Amino acid sequence: MLRAIKFLIACVVLAAVIAVAVVYWGKQRLSEWSHTVVVPDEVAVIDFPRGTKLAELAELLEASNVVDEPLYFRAWVRFFSSYQKFQAGMYRFEGPVSPQEIARKMIEGDIYIPVVLQFTIPEGFTQKQVIERLVELKVGSIEDFEKLVNDKAFLTEVGIDASSLEGFLYPATYQFSEFPGPREALTSAVTTFWSKLPQGYENSVRDLGLSLVEAVTFASLIELETRLDEERPLVSEVIWTRLKRGMPLGIDAAIIYGIKDYTGDLKFRHLKDSSNPYNTRIHAGLPPTPIGSPSLASLQAVLTPSSQGNLYYVLDPEDGSRHIFSKTLREHNRHVRKLVRHRRK
Repeated sequence: MLRAIKFLIACVVLAAVIAVAVVYWGKQRLSEWSHTVVVPDEVAVIDFPRGTKLAELAELLEASNVVDEPLYFRAWVRFFSSYQKFQAGMYRFEGPVSPQEIARKMIEGDIYIPVVLQFTIPEGFTQKQVIERLVELKVGSIEDFEKLVNDKAFLTEVGIDASSLEGFLYPATYQFSEFPGPREALTSAVTTFWSKLPQGYENSVRDLGLSLVEAVTFASLIELETRLDEERPLVSEVIWTRLKRGMPLGIDAAIIYGIKDYTGDLKFRHLKDSSNPYNTRIHAGLPPTPIGSPSLASLQAVLTPSSQGNLYYVLDPEDGSRHIFSKTLREHNRHVRKLVRHRRK
């Protein structure tokens, strides 16, 4: 009898050891499996409504070729994750994905929001160019946009104390999950301008004697004159010096902005046209409005001009993306003659 009891106890202990070993082995197997990646045949978008059971989610993931073993996924989540923390929503999986990555994404709520419209405002783009791009994307008509940008109530609504949105449509890429109308599209660009404007910027430019609109106008000139960050403070210094001396700025990009239906050929008569309020070769001071959308770098350059004493600049004949800066007119004219000779060649 005693021998039978000992044998029974031994069997129970052995069964327990085997059970523990099986559970340990199983958990080890699940842990290793959770790192195994699956490559979906195509982009998988999973809709995970609130109240979905774990078994239903596992089957959905298998049907989308995101998980190869739904039973393993259910077991792994129960042992190693927390299904209660999975957040409802739509999820997008592309390329290699592991069970751990799936769980991380769904716990963090890395929800996929489909993009129905995306458009980019390049640095230096004018209000007219932005509107033309949005019209091409069928966001609205030219008439819709022109009415809106001249609507004082709308300008006040978006915080712009100016005659239009020129200069305040921040250069960036915009995405929409619902197709926008003209108001939504423009508001998004202006809202981004305000979010990017450095804290205290208005006070800083006011201390320099500029209103915000004048500072944006100044920055737009810098933007259209150079795309090189290292040159922006140099251009800023030239503009500041000319403003303080009451000299015309001589910025052709501003003249071009003021030419209606400009065809790409800046003629001598354009340079002498005093009826163009943007003709900075004739009229001293800043032009009446911004001439494009300045980047943050150009906005900051208004506040940080260099101090090298330069008063002139001209394109570098050897590198058309750069400029040569000069302190005297004689030196500047010498560089201009080099540029002219280079272009003739």
